[in-house]
Amino acid sequence: MLDAKQQKQTVLGAKPKNLVLGPGQDGKTIPPAGIKGAALNEAQRATLLELIGAWVHILPQDAAVSRLAELKAKLDDTYFAWYGPTTNGSAVYYRVQGPTLVIEYAPQGGTNHIHTIIRDPSNDYGAQLTKS
Repeated sequence: MLDAKQQKQTVLGAKPKNLVLGPGQDGKTIPPAGIKGAALNEAQRATLLELIGAWVHILPQDAAVSRLAELKAKLDDTYFAWYGPTTNGSAVYYRVQGPTLVIEYAPQGGTNHIHTIIRDPSNDYGAQLTKS
């Protein structure tokens, strides 16, 4: 769906990579990379939101609807980055990163073993729930 200029912003490497913010990386922050949601057209933004929704809808329905609405409001400030080939069936890494969202999808050797995370770096482990 991306034109050539957008692909240059989005595809950051020819090979997939491993999780950047996975286990043992608690509290780590990284700068956003890739294409910013504000640079996408309406159809591309809808597809990005659909991808985010695939992960958010792991939550119970009411929580998912609420969370997705929050993330949609921040879509302009959400980035999408890709590492790997752009051919169907290939192992690829991607990251969706916004102010309150990080999704990473990282294959391990091929497409049969995937490592992934979804987290809110502003609320790791529900820290905001424990504040008085």
